[in-house]
Amino acid sequence: MKAYQNTVTIAVVNFAPVVGDKAATLEKIKDFTIKAAHQGANIIVFPETALTSCSGFPPEEAPTLAETIPGPATDAIQKIAAQYNAYVCFGLIERKGDNLYNAAPVIGPTGVLGVYRKVHPFKPIEPWATPGSEYPLIETPWGPIGVGICYDDYCFPEVARIYAVRGARILLNPTAFPEFPDATDYRDFCKTTLGARAIDNHMFVASANLVGTEGLLTFFGYSAIFGPKPGQMNYHIYAGPCGTEEEVVMATLNLASLENLGVGTRTMFEDRHPETYLAIVSSAMLNR
Repeated sequence: MKAYQNTVTIAVVNFAPVVGDKAATLEKIKDFTIKAAHQGANIIVFPETALTSCSGFPPEEAPTLAETIPGPATDAIQKIAAQYNAYVCFGLIERKGDNLYNAAPVIGPTGVLGVYRKVHPFKPIEPWATPGSEYPLIETPWGPIGVGICYDDYCFPEVARIYAVRGARILLNPTAFPEFPDATDYRDFCKTTLGARAIDNHMFVASANLVGTEGLLTFFGYSAIFGPKPGQMNYHIYAGPCGTEEEVVMATLNLASLENLGVGTRTMFEDRHPETYLAIVSSAMLNR
């Protein structure tokens, strides 16, 4: 079995795109990446659709904002990743063939290591997005990591579990979570759901959200890093949460601590009975 490093410093970025100006936004992403790398970050996470904004453009403009992966933006970030030996994840609209995806590439010193395409687009906000269909593991010096985007991680616990049973100890959550008018406490929802993902799956969850107003939506930030709390069936916030302004927060994590979270000598993974979970798949297929 390959030996992975157990100490990693992760930075999450509260970030506001320059709506309508991809070039200026990319410069901001580069600046924040360098700032975080200078502070010792190994993995740097930006929000969902950080390059373009989430809703600050009419849906019909999505094709003009999209780009390929690899492409101009990932090439620019790869140069910085190579210089600082860093790993960077940021959201953009990807053009692949005839489809547009809400995508989050992970760029390392050698190039694009993998691309996650949002499997569960939130259609009221991203009607242009084609659903992805895969959960790629991204190989890093700290082991394979998973990526889910926003709605994927808050409302579909299967996403984090798929990564966890395949060996991921870190889940990245690039998100664009706005202030919905019918919600009373967005921050509590984030803490509850992402904290649950961390507890259920014995993993750290690094979440980066947008800030500012884009079109009809206002984003509240709250970027943070969640993880299980050793010795308790609870979660801990290891970095952040941020406020509503742009900023970078980071934490140095001990991944080996995830090996000692069981009750007694057992872990939740040992107590699973996946043969009984087939009803989830069969029911879902019947209802399509």
